[in-house]
Amino acid sequence: MLEENKHTVKHAIITFIAALLGGFLAFYVVMDITLARMLDPMRGFKKAEKMIQKQAREMKRVDNDIFMPAPMPLHHSLINMVKENNAYKFIIDLKQLNNNDKNVDVTVNDDTVNIKGVVDKTKGNKDMVIEFSQTFALGAPIAKDKVTKEQKGDKYIITVPIETED
Repeated sequence: MLEENKHTVKHAIITFIAALLGGFLAFYVVMDITLARMLDPMRGFKKAEKMIQKQAREMKRVDNDIFMPAPMPLHHSLINMVKENNAYKFIIDLKQLNNNDKNVDVTVNDDTVNIKGVVDKTKGNKDMVIEFSQTFALGAPIAKDKVTKEQKGDKYIITVPIETED
């Protein structure tokens, strides 16, 4: 029986030493990793860089929501001017103005034509106002009483005759 007790005590001591050694090694590994992370001079920079990148992504998303480009930007050829004999024709593309000539205001002065347009657009839950204005100096007196305006399809045609010396 004494032999069995020696054997059991021997196993108990070996198990205790193994558990103590295993616990020490686990503690050492955890402390080594923790200290290495704490003493890493770049760790703070890496963390700050991640935070900055996250903020930049959020700001870009907000900018895209707030400053969304116009769904239908004005095209450079919205107004075309054509000279025919003793008159100028201004052809306005009404597609971007909801095909409504009431969205266009034309003012004729002595030798200038001012064309303004305004339209409210709604896309989804966003309301937008598209507005333009352009003045044309013709360099010749205009026959104001002979100016005509007509809509043909999606075109609004303004004919501005020039006064002739008769």
